Amino acid sequence: MAMKTYIDQLKVEAEAANLRREEVKAKFQNADSRVLCDTPLTDQITALMASLPPAQRNRPWSMDELVVRLSGRYSAKPHAMNVGTALRQLGWVTRRDWSAEGAGRRVWRRYE
Repeated sequence: MAMKTYIDQLKVEAEAANLRREEVKAKFQNADSRVLCDTPLTDQITALMASLPPAQRNRPWSMDELVVRLSGRYSAKPHAMNVGTALRQLGWVTRRDWSAEGAGRRVWRRYE
């Protein structure tokens, strides 16, 4: 009789393990495996600027400099269009640098 209760106990434990496995599977099945970074670009830019000294924070930034320092949602680096949208949401504006060093390139500045 002891053998029958042991086997019944094993069945109960196996059913509980299967139930937990199905719960975990259902949880991860809904998650998008393509997402590399969940942090919005606006939050990433705000954190980046907060981590820099004021002299560097307040200088003009090119799009290439910003894209290299940020993380994309579905790829390693974000698309420049998405970075531009996030910068505009944060109050940044784009201007052309017509100085000899700038050679007409676009730069982003934060105006507060």
